[in-house]
Amino acid sequence: MMMPARVREWWLAGTMAGLVYGGLLVTVAMDSPPGAPLNGQIAFQPLWKTAMALLLVRAARFHPLRRERRWLMAALLFCAVGDFLLAMPWLSFSFIGGLGAFLIAHFAYLGLFVPMAGDWRAHRLIACGVVVGAAGVMLARFWPNLGALAVPVSVYVGALAAMACAALLAKLPTPLAAIGALCFAVSDGLLGTARFLAPFDTFALGIWWTYAAAQVLLVAGVAAGRDK
Repeated sequence: MMMPARVREWWLAGTMAGLVYGGLLVTVAMDSPPGAPLNGQIAFQPLWKTAMALLLVRAARFHPLRRERRWLMAALLFCAVGDFLLAMPWLSFSFIGGLGAFLIAHFAYLGLFVPMAGDWRAHRLIACGVVVGAAGVMLARFWPNLGALAVPVSVYVGALAAMACAALLAKLPTPLAAIGALCFAVSDGLLGTARFLAPFDTFALGIWWTYAAAQVLLVAGVAAGRDK
């Protein structure tokens, strides 16, 4: 992975933290009855969950391109806040607070990727169309169960789709950021499904692994092969 050495060191640390937390979730799932909640089963769970994003913030700190560094650090920092809040579902504002934090993170990713636009190849444009279509279908499926969350969830889904499309169209040396953005969309789709259509813990492992892959790949895609 051709990254600046300091970026690579902290990126590897963040990747390892994501793997460790995912392994803890798998262990809890294996020792629990089917459908049992995974939150609250690990000591200091909110801290374990935020470790990956915080270490990736540190990796982004050494990205040599100043404008990108600021947006990437902001996106990852707000993702860490969202992780922390969603790890404490017993708080009344856990979900809406996490949603707000991740919404700001998506806006930060938009600030990062929009100026990079330039990859107009057919398969990228088709992928954007698929993302927008899937976002519309997902929102339509959630709609009857959204209630008072209809507006914030609609705004969030729009921002998520825009972020994924911006990453798909960004002109970068590797497809890693585009793949990471698609993983983020899948993770959030699973989270929405778990929240509004099915029991949350049915998808808990899938949500984490696709989310962890998303963040690791997004940082790699921005940093790899770029020093100017």
